[in-house]
Amino acid sequence: MSGELPVLAITSGEPAGVGPELCAALAGRDWPARLVVLGDAELIEERLARLDSAVQVRAWLPEVAPQRGVLDVLHVPLVRPAVAGALDPANAPYVLSLLDRALHGCVSGEFAGMVTAPVHKGVICDAGVPFSGHTEYLADKTGTPLVVMMLAGDT
Repeated sequence: MSGELPVLAITSGEPAGVGPELCAALAGRDWPARLVVLGDAELIEERLARLDSAVQVRAWLPEVAPQRGVLDVLHVPLVRPAVAGALDPANAPYVLSLLDRALHGCVSGEFAGMVTAPVHKGVICDAGVPFSGHTEYLADKTGTPLVVMMLAGDT
């Protein structure tokens, strides 16, 4: 894999929140990694249209090179159509499926890492799933006894 860009899975997060829009912003620049957004392609296209964005969505194919202005999306369908700002516990399984798919890709070697967009802990709990956050969820799924979270930003 020498010379190839690492592939990072970007989960699009809570469909009623800012995650889809944050993911869309990724297409506006070059990155030292190959980015693939996990989420509902129609939802992301809808949010791009609302933002009057020129970013294009295409289905992610590992063999197709990244391109500025194009967002590679690995389609994961919503459970129910999402409305910006209107939380719906019916979509909690969708949010968790994004994390599960990214985790599977990381464990299998398909992805070199995972970046997560915001989720709403309360709406996941309202759906009957005990959830205290990404870090604990992923630790539980992998049987990891001690975990840490890293937050980074420009200084």
